[in-house]
Amino acid sequence: MKTRRIITIVIVVLVVAAIAFRLASNKKGFDEQLKMVSEFSSAIPVNTDTVKYKSIASYFQENGTFQANRELSITSETQGKVVSISAKTGDHVKAGQVLASVENEVYKSQLDLAKFNLDKAEKDKQRFEELSKGDAATVQQFEAAKQTYINAQSALTTAKYQYENTFFKAPFNGTLTKQFIEKGSYLMPGVPVFDLVEIDQIKLVVKLSGEELEKVQKGQTVKVTADLFPDAAFNGTVGAIVVKADLSKRYEVEILVDNQRDNEIKPGMTGGAVFSGPVDGQALVIPRKAISGSIKNSEVFVVKGNSVVLQSISAQPLDDKNVIVGKGLKAGDVIVVSGQINLVDGSKVTLNK
Repeated sequence: MKTRRIITIVIVVLVVAAIAFRLASNKKGFDEQLKMVSEFSSAIPVNTDTVKYKSIASYFQENGTFQANRELSITSETQGKVVSISAKTGDHVKAGQVLASVENEVYKSQLDLAKFNLDKAEKDKQRFEELSKGDAATVQQFEAAKQTYINAQSALTTAKYQYENTFFKAPFNGTLTKQFIEKGSYLMPGVPVFDLVEIDQIKLVVKLSGEELEKVQKGQTVKVTADLFPDAAFNGTVGAIVVKADLSKRYEVEILVDNQRDNEIKPGMTGGAVFSGPVDGQALVIPRKAISGSIKNSEVFVVKGNSVVLQSISAQPLDDKNVIVGKGLKAGDVIVVSGQINLVDGSKVTLNK
């Protein structure tokens, strides 16, 4: 009986010891987990990128919209009824081609009279000039004849201008995009007659960043593409550079392109321009968004183990999204590209996957 009692006591002691040991082990594991959670919660999550060499293309490309090189609304400079129309919307016309005319019998008679009067005045001037040399005419008579001649010249110029204004002519080669008149319409000065656009030569309007603008100059040759004609190649020339930026801080550049009849580009179509650039070869390239501060005073956060180091670098813009690193980084460095707003030098980080 006594022996059985001792065995029972021993078993109870062993069970208590085992429970105590398990509780101690659990507490140690819990403390370790708590420590890990604490360390993790103090680390700032970030996105990273690896610094590497990239081939820098010797060009950059921008997209834009084609516009007519010249467009004009032809308006009436006289009054009268339209008696003829020799062109319509969609027609290609040549410079000087008559598009329409108004009644002009009165102006034609005034022009004929002005020619007759000028011819007579010229003969009278010559006659009085000869007579004045032989004292057969007074100086006053000769001066009056000269004045009459001058007045006749002015009258002829006016009559010719009025007569020619009865014909509406194309001022340059182009395409009529709108016709405002019909035969029998009565016109007054200032009334629109036709809208004309020049598309023998068209312009592609693109918008460049300030960095891109530094690589472009007037007269520069540019390769142009039209989205509607992907297999066609067009040669363009920089015709105008607007030196004032728009609200988005971009600069408008116009590229003149000789149109092709087989692949005729129309105003409103979209396309692209490839500009030659000064940089070529290999360079360390990082995203612009990795930089804290300005390009002039560039700094990036470099990941070292489970923390970051704030590193000063020298950089120059490549395009809107990337910069070229001159010094301060090397290939293989891991840098923070997002989340750096919460970082300081030495901050603990955890990498997002």
